[in-house]
Amino acid sequence: MEASKWNKVVLGCTAGILAAIAAAVAIIDPFLHYHPPLEGMQYPLLDERYLNDGIARHYSYNAIITGTSMTQNFKPSEFDALWGAEAVKISFSGASYKEVNDNILRAMEYNGHVQYVLRSLDGNKLICPADYDEYEGYPDYFYDNNPFNDVYYLLNKEVIPKTLAVVNYTRAGNVTPDRDAYGNWSRYKRFGKEQVLQTCPVLEGYEEEYHLSQEDYANIRENVRKNVLQTALEHPETTFYLFFPPYSICYWDALVQTRQLNAQLEAERMAVQMLVEVPNIHIYAFADDMELVSNLDNYTDSLHYGEWINSDILARIHEGKNELNEKNYEAYFDNISRLYSEYDYSWLHD
Repeated sequence: MEASKWNKVVLGCTAGILAAIAAAVAIIDPFLHYHPPLEGMQYPLLDERYLNDGIARHYSYNAIITGTSMTQNFKPSEFDALWGAEAVKISFSGASYKEVNDNILRAMEYNGHVQYVLRSLDGNKLICPADYDEYEGYPDYFYDNNPFNDVYYLLNKEVIPKTLAVVNYTRAGNVTPDRDAYGNWSRYKRFGKEQVLQTCPVLEGYEEEYHLSQEDYANIRENVRKNVLQTALEHPETTFYLFFPPYSICYWDALVQTRQLNAQLEAERMAVQMLVEVPNIHIYAFADDMELVSNLDNYTDSLHYGEWINSDILARIHEGKNELNEKNYEAYFDNISRLYSEYDYSWLHD
């Protein structure tokens, strides 16, 4: 066979193989980029940063639950029962304010009927720059409408095994996780004092109080304005339920040990001041509930709480409990400043 003909045969076979691979990925679509789960196929629904955009594109909903790992254990079915809604959960572990907000905006573009957004306002992310992304190597080709860069999905050497995994997951008799189970890690963790204290070291050598710098103030203002406030103002038809996650007593102990308590509370107070007057924003905080935060049976580490706390948060928000408003938020921050600066943390280090 002549070299030119051989080259054509090789190129033709290669093109055919690549086309078959791309077609298989597109049809099964392990990350739901083109369609919701196929009838008759079962999807493991792992890798939330690759899946959440597909869920936002293709699922039916009028409410969004989103934020960091502080929101992964929420059960949309409980939200639905309380609000008479249909919710999806699109949480992102370790997400920055920008990442969460960008995905809220995309979901609203895909779905023009979003009535509610439930979102965590993680205090430890407040001082980050407004354009900060926690996650490197973000799969941007999922989050745009450019069909040409889908080649990075269709012929991705890491996606091909994920496609086969859907087939094997189905053959093994598994079922696609429902909206409550998606992203929920609570059942896989150990909880309690012994477990939590492993993550709470004694932090020594911090003698000087940390004060917010002018750069910190600018970051807080821009982060909250661009990634929280502006979205609510642009979508007055949507009610935003924002909450500061109830971190454990160990978190507050670390702030005291490192002399950052006052700076952290000042940052949170500043954020609330910017948001509290917006009619379609409701803000909730639970740090004054010492019974909750000091009970380490609720936690798996200094920050993360079990799914029963997520259920409790939902119930409180629906009942209007623990809400901060123009009249009470100053007193709230004054109170928790006193509580945590005067608290006896010695039992954590015995």
